Amino acid sequence: MGAEGTVERGDLIVGRYRLDAEIGSGGMGEVWRAVEQGPNTTVALKQVRLSRLAPDERQRARDRLRVEAGIASSLDHPHLVPVHRLVEHEGEPWLVMEYVPAPNLDELTAAGPLPPNRVARIGAQVAEALEYAYSAAPGVVHRALTPRNLLIGEGDRVTLTGFGISPIGTGANGAGPNGSGVAAYLAPEVANGLAGGPQADVFSLGATLYAAVEGRPPWGDGDPAQVRAAAMKGIVDPPRHAGRLGPVLMRMLQSRPRERPTAAAAARMLAEVARSEPTTGRAGSTGRRRWPWVAAAAVVAVVVAAAGLVVWPGPASELIGAAPAPTLGDPATADPCSLLIPEPLDRFGETTLEADSGNYDRCDVVIDSGQDRFTAQVQLDQAGAQLPAGVPEEHDGLVIVRGAPGTGECVRTLRLSDGHDVRVFARLVRGAPPDLCAIADVVTETALTVLVRGPVPRREAPFEPGSLAVVDACGLLDPATVATVPGLETAEPDPSFAGWGCDWELPAPPPPPGAVPPPAASIEVTYDRNRGISRNAGNPMKVAGRDAASRPDEDGVGCDVTVRHRAYTDQRGYPSDELLIVKVDHASRVTNPCARSVAIATVAVERLPAVP
Repeated sequence: MGAEGTVERGDLIVGRYRLDAEIGSGGMGEVWRAVEQGPNTTVALKQVRLSRLAPDERQRARDRLRVEAGIASSLDHPHLVPVHRLVEHEGEPWLVMEYVPAPNLDELTAAGPLPPNRVARIGAQVAEALEYAYSAAPGVVHRALTPRNLLIGEGDRVTLTGFGISPIGTGANGAGPNGSGVAAYLAPEVANGLAGGPQADVFSLGATLYAAVEGRPPWGDGDPAQVRAAAMKGIVDPPRHAGRLGPVLMRMLQSRPRERPTAAAAARMLAEVARSEPTTGRAGSTGRRRWPWVAAAAVVAVVVAAAGLVVWPGPASELIGAAPAPTLGDPATADPCSLLIPEPLDRFGETTLEADSGNYDRCDVVIDSGQDRFTAQVQLDQAGAQLPAGVPEEHDGLVIVRGAPGTGECVRTLRLSDGHDVRVFARLVRGAPPDLCAIADVVTETALTVLVRGPVPRREAPFEPGSLAVVDACGLLDPATVATVPGLETAEPDPSFAGWGCDWELPAPPPPPGAVPPPAASIEVTYDRNRGISRNAGNPMKVAGRDAASRPDEDGVGCDVTVRHRAYTDQRGYPSDELLIVKVDHASRVTNPCARSVAIATVAVERLPAVP
């Protein structure tokens, strides 16, 4: 054995496999050709260096690797490398697999691109292997398909490696010779942090075939950071030399996973191209595709990069895969920021995530573009009795309503199956308005890719003791206090999302035809987060000893009172404040509308929890 646990030619692994030659390397270990003692059989061994992981990650990675290796060993297909077993040597796992003495596609194309029909014939075999794997072991996904995973034998017989073995992978951020790093072939959703499903494999296969016929992968073959950035943006230039293969590749490289063909459909299309006469020239009118969405929230385990295998939550289908209808889960712990990722919005300007703006049910991204500023916002809400105005569409078990563009605003609504909405807003703050609906659509697609995986991800940490977020807003006012506003003597509390707001209002009788509806009395208690009390909040004052401000409405029927509850440090490290807002409207003009508002706000403040 070499220094620090490294291995050398001639070492004996688990007393059974004599290392002969290193044939590949990756971020998590090396791949060796070895000879099994006794039967004198040549095998391939992949070392998985769990020692490179943090101590608390090693056991989880080890357990997952056992499961995935077991799944991989159950696969039996003529175009898949057989996995024999998982062994452990000096604390590190090794995957034992059949040795295939054949060049990989990366080596085969080193002298130049291949003819389109030959590339199609290679691709059809790989797509068949993928379809078999998805059917034989539901939940399995390759996740790291590149030219170096395709071994091309005599007569262009293809053997796909990587289901639990990935013998020559370089890791998600690496780049090997000829631009064969995994990043150069990633589907956009994977490049942006989502765990890829079967349709991501279809994309990676399309990217691999694109490279074989064009001489470069779709995301380029330069600096790994630039390659990954291109993958995140998701703009694919149509192939120039693919001939009849071009339209098939562009189908496989569609920006939205649900618009790509399944592996089975891709196999049929590729086989048809392979049977055609050799062609040259530019591809047909495929167009330039822009990927307008990305995501969030799923982090791929490090062992995935090592083993090239992930478990996808649900069986593969003709589209993405059957999954339960999207739900919100517990409203108080659902994280709206998990549905709003800044990076996809970078093409509109410089982005800043604001996780502590407004009530706890929302998350914002501020976008600055020169003198222009706009915001993207995700807000969680209770679903109304009717769909909002707009054009409804059904997607992955939910309904998306795309509202018509308004003045300085564009709104999208995603209605979930458990009586909740995800509201998406794009708003102009200052300057020349961009295409706000394009921004809203990027956020909508990002949220959709997260929602189809299951309930909205939870917040990373519970709310701090004394936070308004743990206070039921309806419990801050008793019936007697509400009844001090004429017209609300019998009003019942109407809680808003997660109890972070409450309304008291009685519906007014309908006015005569053509008459203007009279104002209705109401009380509204809401929460807010801001860096201090805004100057727009009104006249500074004290309410129950706390900093506050009051602002009467111009029509003389209402007044808003803002009270500073407590100071805290927001997620960006800036000082911020939690604010209580009490809004009181009367059914008619009153001499001093703020007097009643301040009195009611005082009752609410006295019922707030003590600040630690």
